[in-house]
Amino acid sequence: MKRNALTVVWQICQRELKSYFQSLLAYFILSITLSLAFLWAYAFIKHESASSVALQRIFYMLSGTTMITGVLISMRLIAEEKMQGTIELLFTSPLTEAQLVLGKFLSAFLFLCVQAALTLPITLLVVFYGGANLGHIVAGFIGLLFIGAATSAMGLFYSTLTKTQLLASVMTAANLVFFLLLGFFSPYIEQPLKNVLREFSFYVHFMDFEKGVLSAKHSIFYLSIVVFYLYAATLSLSARRWR
Repeated sequence: MKRNALTVVWQICQRELKSYFQSLLAYFILSITLSLAFLWAYAFIKHESASSVALQRIFYMLSGTTMITGVLISMRLIAEEKMQGTIELLFTSPLTEAQLVLGKFLSAFLFLCVQAALTLPITLLVVFYGGANLGHIVAGFIGLLFIGAATSAMGLFYSTLTKTQLLASVMTAANLVFFLLLGFFSPYIEQPLKNVLREFSFYVHFMDFEKGVLSAKHSIFYLSIVVFYLYAATLSLSARRWR
């Protein structure tokens, strides 16, 4: 039974991945994000004297492109099924809400892995020609996948609330900006609220990763966000099934 459930999740994931690369959206996202990444990385490498600082700035920039990709790739996951009317067919199948959510999420996460792999040469250039640490690259990419997974899970949840992809992306972006602004405004807030706001900031938890530092605390934060929004997405689909 367990093996069958995992097989179903993987089949959904494969179906979604195939649909990504059968549309122009995936190639548009990858071409734009990679072009920006190479241009900005060239500027950082050229103007930063310390390779570790250049690598830190590159990961800062890549965190932005990763979050944008997470929003764009997740907005369609459930909303498109609703728009095409195929969601009703899924509800009448033996497929569970959890399997659907996990399969969809896994496809978005693997797409982010592909994007991360394509940006790997940028960071390797800093290592080969600037003497940066390989461990810095490992920590940075782990952070990118964490922040991308959290964004995708958030987008998946909002995609269950509407059949309009644009609206799903706007709601996801608004929620994401809210999390980012918590860290931006926290220095202007008095204690103890200051620390509370920082604990919910997406970027504050990424800062150590971009510096090449792995942290269990920050990893748990992103994993908690992923679990929370995937569970919320499952509940949202369950409510629709029995409506």
